Amino acid sequence: MSLMFAASAVLLFAQQAAVSEPVARAEYLATWDALYKEYDLDGDGRVTAQEISQKMTAEQQQAALEANREIFRRIDRDGNGVLSPDEFALLVAQVPPVDPSGFLREFDANGDGTVTLVEHRTVMLSRFDAIDSDKDGVVTPAEMAASTK
Repeated sequence: MSLMFAASAVLLFAQQAAVSEPVARAEYLATWDALYKEYDLDGDGRVTAQEISQKMTAEQQQAALEANREIFRRIDRDGNGVLSPDEFALLVAQVPPVDPSGFLREFDANGDGTVTLVEHRTVMLSRFDAIDSDKDGVVTPAEMAASTK
């Protein structure tokens, strides 16, 4: 499973778990459009493998920095804010390369190596429609809960 596919699955799960009020189809789409725009770094309406890699690498670097800060707090035993060279070496985190192929497989309908907003919306609306069991255009907390079983 690619990192992007995993991230998409985690985001979907987090979104489903956080729903406590009905969610209209338009609101659902707006949420996913906003996420799409975060990945469309040059704003041209297409998400490329390079943009996916750049965005995810930045996210991984931020997560690694946060993890390093936590490690620092744990290993700075006397709380003086200074680590020995041996302790500092524990903070180095390698960010693995990002593989956008899973995301592209899932969203790039025409296989051209980019994801348009239309392709992204097609997948996300398909997901919404699968959750909206009564097809009223609104996902209720009960429908969301039922979709995770």
